[in-house]
Amino acid sequence: MSNNPLADITHDIFFDAPLDHAWKTLTDPDHVSQWFGCLQYTGKLGDVFYMQPNPELRGKGDIAGATYCEILKLDAPDHFVFSWYVPGTPKTEVSIRLQDVGEKRTKAMLVHSGWDQFPAEDVRHFWEQLANGWKSHVLPNLKAAAEAG
Repeated sequence: MSNNPLADITHDIFFDAPLDHAWKTLTDPDHVSQWFGCLQYTGKLGDVFYMQPNPELRGKGDIAGATYCEILKLDAPDHFVFSWYVPGTPKTEVSIRLQDVGEKRTKAMLVHSGWDQFPAEDVRHFWEQLANGWKSHVLPNLKAAAEAG
């Protein structure tokens, strides 16, 4: 197998919600838990929140084994950026841009970058899991939460 750097993970999704509502769903602490399995999310620049993949631990508020995320940018109404890392490893970055596409529709564009910091073969399986998770779970959950009202 090649050990070329892994490309950025990119996914787009469209949903039936106006831009301002999509932004609120994406970033407001009262809405984030509806679509993102995270703990201690405050919606404040510089704060750290935790992605806990284990539902049992998440239910207990336990961050053991969680991914750390620091809020890097909150540019209302269209750009949310946070780091994604396990302590002791390089930080990758997740950027979600929103675009008003008319008729109360919004396009969300996700880019998860920074994979060139790792030997590709060391993280390829993790990269594939994340690429699938963003596409098959996280973005559809964001869509459902935004469309639910």
